[in-house]
Amino acid sequence: MEQQQLSLSIIEDLKGKGFNQSQIAEMFGKSRQAVSWHKTRYGGHRTPREIVMDAWPFDVPRAMGQTHPFRRLRDHAEYMVTGGKGMPTDKLKRLRSFYKRMENEVLEFDPNIGPIDGVSRYGGWAYRTRRASDADLLIRVNEYTNLTEEARMIWRFPPEIP
Repeated sequence: MEQQQLSLSIIEDLKGKGFNQSQIAEMFGKSRQAVSWHKTRYGGHRTPREIVMDAWPFDVPRAMGQTHPFRRLRDHAEYMVTGGKGMPTDKLKRLRSFYKRMENEVLEFDPNIGPIDGVSRYGGWAYRTRRASDADLLIRVNEYTNLTEEARMIWRFPPEIP
């Protein structure tokens, strides 16, 4: 029996059955990126996480992405995309605490920032005192930030705190 070719309809069907992109890629002897390419190229359903990562404003090295600031920003963006629908209660609770802190601070990403206890043992992240120029953004815009107009809508305080 000849193996089927990878297609958007097959990807969508398998995702609907609970398979993730890595599992689908393995079934077809392809990379996860190839599955993602098919979805993007042919207009497949994008998950909230995929939408968030498309609007991600920083090029973060892998180790610096395994930090609390990165995770809170990722959770925030997911909340902005979904309105909190389907998000676990504990994640929403962490977001409330994060938003409280961010009333007076912003997160800055700069790969040259060294490790800071309680923030990131890998460096790259720092909480900074909020300035008027930060407006309602949760992040500090600097030379390491790529903030499109669409992304600007995601990286600000939500209209409603969870």
